[in-house]
Amino acid sequence: MDLSGTLHMTQGKWLVANCGEMPSDNNCKLVIMGPESQRGDLLEAAISHAVKNHGHADSPQLRKDINSTFKAVQV
Repeated sequence: MDLSGTLHMTQGKWLVANCGEMPSDNNCKLVIMGPESQRGDLLEAAISHAVKNHGHADSPQLRKDINSTFKAVQV
């Protein structure tokens, strides 16, 4: 299924933050995507989710850890 047109996604490299790939007490499956050019925005969204929904403290180490989990996909 091609969602790029349905979701109005521009072609190119996108980054994916997939909470389902992380250990979680509440079995979270949230997936957040953004264009590679908006890596900082994606990181802020993922950090906000980790703090608000999983009780993590915002720290340089958390930012580094989450940033390193982003996967690139071609749309």
